[in-house]
Amino acid sequence: MRTLIVFLVLWLAALAGPLGCSSSTPRNFAQSVVADTHLGWRPAPENQLAFSLATASGVARVELQPLPEEFTLVTLELLGMRNVEGIQWQDEKGESTLLYDGKAGLSGVSLQSQGHGFRLQLQLSSMDYLRNGGVLTVIDRRH
Repeated sequence: MRTLIVFLVLWLAALAGPLGCSSSTPRNFAQSVVADTHLGWRPAPENQLAFSLATASGVARVELQPLPEEFTLVTLELLGMRNVEGIQWQDEKGESTLLYDGKAGLSGVSLQSQGHGFRLQLQLSSMDYLRNGGVLTVIDRRH
């Protein structure tokens, strides 16, 4: 199963074209932590990272590697999610921060509803959490 997911991510990355970073490809920065979290890469301006997440269980987990200092924005398309209940960041030391609590987010965290899911954008001070790498968890309440 993991091989299939890796193949799917690589295939989507090849189709996506330029992906936001001139020195490294985005697939070096993010990977799924659980088998039912699927990543798809999106084109993005230089020094930005954009990808999509889809999950069958309602809990998506993605591990992010340390991001270069010049990265200014991370955008995630949360496909098929209906009611995002929470977004949590866990750093490499195991310390957790609630980025979004179902109603509001920290400074620099923006969650916008779209017809097919949500768009999450992390920028400004929220990028400070992502810089050193860790795990991003998005919880979607399915009822």
